[in-house]
Amino acid sequence: MVILAVSDIHIGYSQSNASLFNTFLRETKDRSDVDMLVILGDFIDMWRRDVSGLFLENHEILESLLALKQKLALKQKMPVRYVVGNHDYHLLKLTRESYPFKFEPDLQYPTKDVNYVFKHGWEFDDEQQGPIKELLCDNLSDEAGQVRSDIWTWITSRSKDLKLIEEVIKQNSEKRFSFFNKNSERTKYFQRLFAPPKDRVSAAFNGVEKKAAKSVKEGELLVFGHTHRPFVSTDKKLVNTGSWVSDEETYNTYVELDGKKIRLMRYGVGDITQAMTKTI
Repeated sequence: MVILAVSDIHIGYSQSNASLFNTFLRETKDRSDVDMLVILGDFIDMWRRDVSGLFLENHEILESLLALKQKLALKQKMPVRYVVGNHDYHLLKLTRESYPFKFEPDLQYPTKDVNYVFKHGWEFDDEQQGPIKELLCDNLSDEAGQVRSDIWTWITSRSKDLKLIEEVIKQNSEKRFSFFNKNSERTKYFQRLFAPPKDRVSAAFNGVEKKAAKSVKEGELLVFGHTHRPFVSTDKKLVNTGSWVSDEETYNTYVELDGKKIRLMRYGVGDITQAMTKTI
């Protein structure tokens, strides 16, 4: 069984290679060896764009995804799995049986060789709190420069939601709780959330990777995204799918899984596993 895992396409973001990803989906549909596709979140960018416009503009990608699902359904009961990220966190609210995809917070898929664990990766990022992710997905504007102020104005106008956010952050860290009483710190916090991962890369994402590695149990292989930094760990217990946004050093990446065999691929280039193997 060959499973493809991909994440962080960020459809709607100006640097997203959405068109090329659509080509990738069409070519995957023509492959005979693929049994399942796992989308590991941030497929669409609900923080930066009006969601209605996103779906209208990118209907061809959705059509390609549905066509791939229909073909793979001959092999698998649930051939396309969708694990939500922080930028499309709101999709967890979509639970009707009539929807073509089931949106999941995470996924475990045991095989005879290994237990695959699929997560987006925000779980290992201390700055990604549930209520904040949900509120930021309720975007009211298509104007990139207006998004931050619109969202923050909306959040602070809802005392009930703000109280919930404060309580979550207080439980996580007293230091983080204090920033909601300081305008300058609030601003810096949301600027960090909206900054491209390459601008947040330093200690923050090193910490994400280390926390992810510590979460892996015996017999598991953790597959995640979020950081936009594709890699395979030297112990073969951890793999990051990377992203499809061109403001990263290495992009248009995905993972092929076949039992214990891991291949980190770059679309149009091929296997980059050896070059992207590192110790965590």
